[in-house]
This record gives sequence, C-alpha cells and structure tokens, in this order.
Amino acid sequence: MIVNDDFAIDNLVRELKRPEMGAIVMFLGMVRGDEGVVGMRVEGDERAAAEKLEQVKQEALETFDVEAVEIAHRRAGSHLVGENILLILVGAKHRKSAFQACEYLIDAIKADEPFVKTEF
Repeated sequence: MIVNDDFAIDNLVRELKRPEMGAIVMFLGMVRGDEGVVGMRVEGDERAAAEKLEQVKQEALETFDVEAVEIAHRRAGSHLVGENILLILVGAKHRKSAFQACEYLIDAIKADEPFVKTEF
C-alpha cells in the first residue's frame, strides 16, 4: 500500500498478527543521513508502484511458508532524514520462513524499484 503519512507500525503489526503465527519479521527503511544529505525526494507513478508492491507481496505469499505480508511505502514527495519510507511485515508460523520472505521482498523491491529516489 502507498501511504500519505508515516505509518503506525504498532497498528499494522496488530492488524497482521494471528494466533497461528510464531513470528513477525519487520524491515523498516528510513531516509539515511549521509554527509550533507538532508532528505530524499521520491518520484514515480503511484498506481504502478502500488501494483508492483502487490505483485511482490503475492509472490512472497505463494513462494514462502508465510501466513501474511504487509508492505507500506510512503508516497511521492520530499522526506527528511530519519523519516520512514518503507515498511515490510511478514508473519509466519516459524521465524526462518518469515526472515527468508522478508529478505526476498526487500531484494525484489530494490531490483525493480517502483519509485525513483534522489537525495538532496
């Protein structure tokens, strides 16, 4: 899902959580403050980005032994150092499957980045 504002991580975890899960793995991507960088500009087709995120989510659900996946990505615009940009949550019966699926999702999103990101 593409979101306007920062995501409420606690709420998303609560919504994802199920009794059959033994693990929820999270990846949180933030604007990194390299020397001289004050923010990041995110640009791109939000509809195409939402479709891409849904595609990789479905691939992870079909490929790995996981119960649920949620992906939240901040929409196009300018974001300051320290702000959250990408959240991936993976719930599974066992931690190993959750970690494998989360790593797959990060790599799949980075390989075909739905947004162009430019530091400023």
